[in-house]
Amino acid sequence: MTTTFAPAQLSRAFWLYWAGVALTALGDAIVYVALPYLALAVGRGMGGAGAVGLVVLAGSLPRFLGPLVGGLADRLAPRGLLAFSAGVRGLAVLGVGLWGQFGTLPLAALLALAFLNGLLSTLAYTAGSALVPRVVEPDALARANSLSSGALMGAPLLGFGLGGGLIHAFGAAGALLVGVPLVLALCAAALALPHLSAAHGGGRLQPLADLRAGLRVIGASPLLLALMGMSFALNLAMNVMNTRAPLQMALHGRGAADYAVFEMLISGGVLLGIVLVTPLTARWSLDALISAGRWVLLAGTLGFILVSVPAWWAGAAVFGLGLGLLEVAVTTRSQQIIEPGVRGRVIGALMGVNAVALSLGAGLAALPLPTPGLMLGLVGLLLVLTPLWPAALRRQRLSASSSASANPSSSSSQG
Repeated sequence: MTTTFAPAQLSRAFWLYWAGVALTALGDAIVYVALPYLALAVGRGMGGAGAVGLVVLAGSLPRFLGPLVGGLADRLAPRGLLAFSAGVRGLAVLGVGLWGQFGTLPLAALLALAFLNGLLSTLAYTAGSALVPRVVEPDALARANSLSSGALMGAPLLGFGLGGGLIHAFGAAGALLVGVPLVLALCAAALALPHLSAAHGGGRLQPLADLRAGLRVIGASPLLLALMGMSFALNLAMNVMNTRAPLQMALHGRGAADYAVFEMLISGGVLLGIVLVTPLTARWSLDALISAGRWVLLAGTLGFILVSVPAWWAGAAVFGLGLGLLEVAVTTRSQQIIEPGVRGRVIGALMGVNAVALSLGAGLAALPLPTPGLMLGLVGLLLVLTPLWPAALRRQRLSASSSASANPSSSSSQG
């Protein structure tokens, strides 16, 4: 066990990427906390929920371009894609922060920032997901994914608290300015990476063909199909929660301070889930971890049915734990299933499907519906979809059994 998970097995290229992702995730958390409160300030005339919902929707729409960025991730070198995405994001956050600090910030500027940030974050995530399996050994992949997920989802544990404090000290626009150098960290790290060629053999971009190719791979795998269905429900729930959480904290708590605690508890639960993956895989398979993670997520969502801030905090911690378990287990399992040359396109296709869920979530949350009722509906949806994963595992076993029966020589050689 000591040899398998030794840090020496992870290359310098991975640690450079990880450091850049960790610092940028810290900056992203500050931006994430600041944007809803900027939207609340500039969108009072249309109602708080409507303004925040539009900003969340604008940040979610770029996921529809997942097939495009997936094709880019397969066809272009990862170093340039990562540097470009972080550099332009940093400049966009700087521009909106300065505008809000020294002028009257319109809602359109926030929508533009949310859209651009969502697009470039999608590009960076896709490029990074395709990069990690190329810079680590196969037996270190689960550990590398744990560290990457810890950076992406655990670093905000500090960032959300820092963002809440910065908003109180300097205002939401000032908080954006503090986050700029952190967002740019991935750009610096990417420029220091060694040159890696594109995973796919070039060719011009064909988004529709790339989407079809990605969906064909997903459709041929019962496990990927089940993961796509669960991810759809999770993304819908996440955007409802993301939109309603700041409003709940403002109505029933202390506003930004309580919202920062809420996000810190989610990140803390995620970090705990990520840390638990390595010891749990010594006893359980990745498939069993995914099965358990579904129920933990469902239990966390139950807390959001209640109105009180402590109930939302408790739900956030449990929800985050399930999210952390699933993040690493699902990422590693998917990378094992998908061939290297199509990873970007499959991830892009999944993002395109998830974009529908994110948009539905933002749209639902912006409607004048009571929050407890919305959350109860989400619990029902997650409950209805729970049989998907066990059914996919059964189909996979039947398929493997049929293959073994059709090829007895292979079966005997394995025995």
